[in-house]
Amino acid sequence: MSVQMQKRLFTVQEYHLMGDAGIFGNNERVELIEGEIIEMAAIGKRHAARVDRLADFFYELVRRRAIIRVQNPICLDDKSEPQPDIALVQRRTDFYEESLPNSEDILLLVEVSDSTIDYDRDVKVPNYARSGIQEVWLWDLEVNCLEVYRFPTANGYSSMQKFAEGEMVSPLAFPDFEVSVDLILNYSD
Repeated sequence: MSVQMQKRLFTVQEYHLMGDAGIFGNNERVELIEGEIIEMAAIGKRHAARVDRLADFFYELVRRRAIIRVQNPICLDDKSEPQPDIALVQRRTDFYEESLPNSEDILLLVEVSDSTIDYDRDVKVPNYARSGIQEVWLWDLEVNCLEVYRFPTANGYSSMQKFAEGEMVSPLAFPDFEVSVDLILNYSD
């Protein structure tokens, strides 16, 4: 007779209690995705530089119109608290000290991916869609392509477009900002 193995999934509240209890090391990078505690990949120099450049780029575009969160947690539901590379969120006077941004607060998420591209595309992006995040940008460092996901449904995003050099894109939340994809993609290694 075969026994069905069950995963033990955690809630955001349990995840926070574990953090408060010191279960995770000070430098341990983890996030909660659909109830599972996921160890995040180490941040390499190329990845870190691209995230910093994007943060600088977005600062120039949206300062005073949004808060730019860099690799900070957001709360999608009671089972997911990911840490996207960049989150543009609604401005709040407390800067989300009282509660993390949720899907209603999020204007745009950006994931920068190299070694984690499959996980980001196949797990995190669909999770963002199920949570109602209106727009996600996925920067694939391996092929130097920007994937733009829009219009969430329970089964994923109904629109995905790939942008390459020479093209323009505007975030849904900031249609007045036309962004040259070259500015995002054309950074040397």
